[in-house]
Amino acid sequence: MTDTSHLKIIEKRLLWLSHWMIHHANHIRPKADGIKTGGHQASSASVVSIMTALYFSALRPEDRVAVKPHASPVFHAMQYLMGRQTREKLMNFRGFGGAQSYPSRTKDIDDVDFSTGSVGLGVGISALASIVQDFVRAEFRPIIRFG
Repeated sequence: MTDTSHLKIIEKRLLWLSHWMIHHANHIRPKADGIKTGGHQASSASVVSIMTALYFSALRPEDRVAVKPHASPVFHAMQYLMGRQTREKLMNFRGFGGAQSYPSRTKDIDDVDFSTGSVGLGVGISALASIVQDFVRAEFRPIIRFG
C-alpha cells in the first residue's frame, strides 16, 4: 500500500489557499464599485483531490492538462506552492494584474498547458491534442528497427 499522507497535506493547503483567494477577492480587497468579484469555491473543492494526485504524484513532464476554468483558484494555488506564481497575483485574483479567473497561457505567469477560457474549451482542446499526438506517433514511427 502506498503512503499518500503527503498528498493529503498538500490537498488541504491547496483547498485553504484557493478558498482564501476567492474570499480575499470578494471581501477583503478594496473595490471602488463594491461589486462582488465572484469565484467558484465548490468547483475548486470538487477537483482539489484529483489535481493534487495528478500534479504531485501521477503526471510525467510530457503530460498536458486542461484545467476547468472554475477550478483556476486550485490551479493558481498549486502553482504558488511550486514557486511558479506570486503572492501578489493570488491577492489580485480576478482583478487587474492578478491571476486570471481561468488558466491563461498569455495572461498568467504560471505554467499553463491550455488556455481553457470561460466557455468550456478544455475538453475540446485536450481531445484535439490527444488526437494530434496519436496521429504524429502513428505517422512518424521509426523505419529502422534495432534488435
